[in-house]
Amino acid sequence: MDSVPPLVLALRGLAERPALIGPDGRPVSGAALLTGTVPADALSQALAARVRAARAATREEDPQEQRLRYWASVLGPSPIRHTVLLPPAGLGVELALATLLAGGTVVCGDPDRPPADLLAELARSRSTHLSLPSELLWRMSESADLPTEDLGELRRVLHIGPEPRQQDVYAAVEALGAVVAHVREPCSDAEASGTALREVVTAATDAAWKQLIGVTTDQVRAFTERLDAAVLASMLLALRRDGVFAEPGRGHPLAEVLRAARVAPAHHRLVERWLEELTARGLTARHGDLFRAERRVDTSDVARAWRSAADAWTGSLGSATVIDHLRSSAERLPALLSGEERAVSLLLPKGSLRVVEALAARTAAGRYRATVLGAALRRIAAGHRGPGPLRVLEVGAGVGTATDAVLRALAAAGRPGTGAEYLCTDPSDLLLAAVRARVGRHPRLGFELFDPHRPGPGPAAGPFDVVVSDGVLGSAADPDPAARRLAGLLAPGGWLLLTEPVRTRLEFLVSGAFLPRLPPGDARTGPGAPAPGAARWRTALARAGLRTVSAVTGDDHPVTLLGDQLFAARAGV
Repeated sequence: MDSVPPLVLALRGLAERPALIGPDGRPVSGAALLTGTVPADALSQALAARVRAARAATREEDPQEQRLRYWASVLGPSPIRHTVLLPPAGLGVELALATLLAGGTVVCGDPDRPPADLLAELARSRSTHLSLPSELLWRMSESADLPTEDLGELRRVLHIGPEPRQQDVYAAVEALGAVVAHVREPCSDAEASGTALREVVTAATDAAWKQLIGVTTDQVRAFTERLDAAVLASMLLALRRDGVFAEPGRGHPLAEVLRAARVAPAHHRLVERWLEELTARGLTARHGDLFRAERRVDTSDVARAWRSAADAWTGSLGSATVIDHLRSSAERLPALLSGEERAVSLLLPKGSLRVVEALAARTAAGRYRATVLGAALRRIAAGHRGPGPLRVLEVGAGVGTATDAVLRALAAAGRPGTGAEYLCTDPSDLLLAAVRARVGRHPRLGFELFDPHRPGPGPAAGPFDVVVSDGVLGSAADPDPAARRLAGLLAPGGWLLLTEPVRTRLEFLVSGAFLPRLPPGDARTGPGAPAPGAARWRTALARAGLRTVSAVTGDDHPVTLLGDQLFAARAGV
């Protein structure tokens, strides 16, 4: 019995007694409202739709119950016979539902009728409660027909609108002889969307803060400095072949650098990017078309730099497996550059998911992001009102960090199942297979190859209520088309939860940059890449029509300092 929503229980309690009085004066019983047998007017139909949704839900799935109970308490004790003269949406529907929840009867009125007719109907219905726009209340209070109507049953009037003048309130109280209460005019769609977004972000961060206990901004800054130093030294050492960069002061053209390091054509642009970073950070210098080493590095320098980075990482920031994977990738750079070794073999050694699991779940930042995504999805799923199941799309599953977090969250919220459909996508069939092996089977879970950077239709199951995206804007040569693509995947009122880079992640340039999933012209792997940053992503999202954007992690947040910032955005209704 506890699993039955209270609204359904209240209507069952009314049974054959009137729950609703239609505009034609005919009563509709609680039992009839449960079956959807109601008049054709908009308010009756809106109530029937909400009752249908309540019948299909469990009590745990109805986040509106608390609001309805609040409005029921505002209405006060029984008996309640409530004339509703509000638009058949939003607050008008909520007040009518609260009346039903309290065991009362809703009288459907027509606010477009003259005040004299409305007063006569109010008297005939013997209403105890009245809710209406403030402007209509002032007109009814001034009606010449008011003294002729018996409104002795009327106890409480709720008027909705801007802050009223005291003289108008006094006049209404004297004219109607009832308690008059003001309700602030409902906020605009934009305000409501912003409020909902803030609530989701707050719920997410409240759930995730424990994942960063023991992690400080100073610690993160020290680690990223040491990691960058180790990566840069590894880059320079990998290019120091056949006399190139062996003598300080001697310049080398790009073609010589590529030839000496035996760089495969597929990685030429990546090496150009390396040289940009090495030059910007003082390890090399460029004079015209020639590059020269400004500092000599050897294997002992590189090994020492990686030990320093590992000391700053291992422990509170994450598993040693993560830093070992990055160091192993850096040690194999010559073979990766030539194409003799594939990065996938380092990510999935002998087919093992050990490294994938560590990258996905065994870092403080990864656990924080996973908890944020999970809590956000639980909040969004709880507020989903259909008509169909919650449709979730993940764009760029990668190693499955978000996939696992979101599936766990939906399971905790009673979904997936009949309440949600989840589509996991990635441009790489190899990584998609790895994610499938990692997360296993779930009801209504699908997998599909999808590259948001390539032209063509999106997944056929769209549009989606929630899109979870990892690095789609940051990997695009131009973030504007990518943002429009993401926005186009959203249903009206849909949610976008995205992770984007806000720091140049040098470690990516010696590991993930070699994976086969990258889009053509990936902005992170070629020369001339613009610096990543929150302002770029916000601008692109705004141009795509997603103007309600909130940063989940601030600029000085440890997760942001590690390289990625979390954002939440919502499409217009």
